[in-house]
Amino acid sequence: MILIFTGNEELNKELSKTINDSRIVYYPDYVLEEKQAQILITAVQDNMFNFKDFLLKVRNKNIRVILILEDEKQKELNIALKLGIYDLVFDPFEIKDITQKIEKATQFSEISKYIYPILEEN
Repeated sequence: MILIFTGNEELNKELSKTINDSRIVYYPDYVLEEKQAQILITAVQDNMFNFKDFLLKVRNKNIRVILILEDEKQKELNIALKLGIYDLVFDPFEIKDITQKIEKATQFSEISKYIYPILEEN
């Protein structure tokens, strides 16, 4: 089961039409209660919940996350990388960019350029 939780109704519907065995989700609690989820497609959503805590709980359930971000400078990128979320899609994107991530997880070498600055901080 692939859960779609982007906060963008148009994108949710398009992804749902394109991705087999998917379900649109509107509440973070539902994601955390879902027993069959294998992948979560999500984006940063203002003022709905503590994003870091939510992603930590999702990762503790061993759910793979595909994260949609506005750009490489978004502060949530650091949080995602620290939680082992490497399947990143940056705006602008096409639906096929997300479906490709579902089919093939991102290799570490593809995101290592984002890891280096985090390592330099410590």
